[in-house]
Amino acid sequence: MRTFNCNTTKARRTRSFTKNFFVFLCVLLFFVVNSKAASDFEQGNLQYQKNDFKGAIETYNRIIKSGYEAPEVYYNLGNCFYKTNNIPESILNYERALKLAPRDEDIQFNLKLANLKVVDKIQTVDQIFFKRWLESLSNYFTTDSAAAYTIIFMWIALIVLAFFVISWSTIFKKAFFYLGALLLVCSIAFLLISYDRNNSVNAVSAGIVFNPSVYVKSAPNDKSTDLFILHEGTKVQILDNVGSWKKIRLMNNNEGWVRAETLEVI
Repeated sequence: MRTFNCNTTKARRTRSFTKNFFVFLCVLLFFVVNSKAASDFEQGNLQYQKNDFKGAIETYNRIIKSGYEAPEVYYNLGNCFYKTNNIPESILNYERALKLAPRDEDIQFNLKLANLKVVDKIQTVDQIFFKRWLESLSNYFTTDSAAAYTIIFMWIALIVLAFFVISWSTIFKKAFFYLGALLLVCSIAFLLISYDRNNSVNAVSAGIVFNPSVYVKSAPNDKSTDLFILHEGTKVQILDNVGSWKKIRLMNNNEGWVRAETLEVI
């Protein structure tokens, strides 16, 4: 015979209350953090307008350290560093802002302006047309929007496929077949764009040189051959890590090794 276990029921109610209370605290903390970030952002903007760039830098950095990231914060922080002639820091923050908002023309313009003050002028090697087309197209979408388009086109393709199966007319079958194939290609294209955008935002693959000058080595040790020299503000791609060394590649495909402390990851 089954009996009613009042202790078990009480325990379940306690766990349920604890869970709901935890959710409530998380939601409350979310609003508190965002409210504090908005207040600090306004404070930083006022400091910037008063030419208190040092104070604004501290305020914007406080927002980022609290866990809140937004392109506007990085962009304004980049402006502050540019005004104080700290070019490496300004480029770093413009690049971080651009990762979050790749289509923002103001960020693009200020980044180009800051790069004009970099000593190293490195020519970019042309990419194959497909990769160049994909990167250019991916800049028009966020990860979420591209993923949404992937799902939408996939569902429409499935609906068209259903019409293809039930259709008796040869003409309609051909039309539904080609339309479904086109929609499927569009879905795959947006899936690739979503993947590319996710990698560009989350992958740790680039950095900015922060030392006034850095000798790039042929191997990850101080006694190896000096290949070339880089100066502060130069952007590099990070390929590998070995101990306190990072393998880098420039936009002209030159590669080498530098000390990890000479770089700041974007």
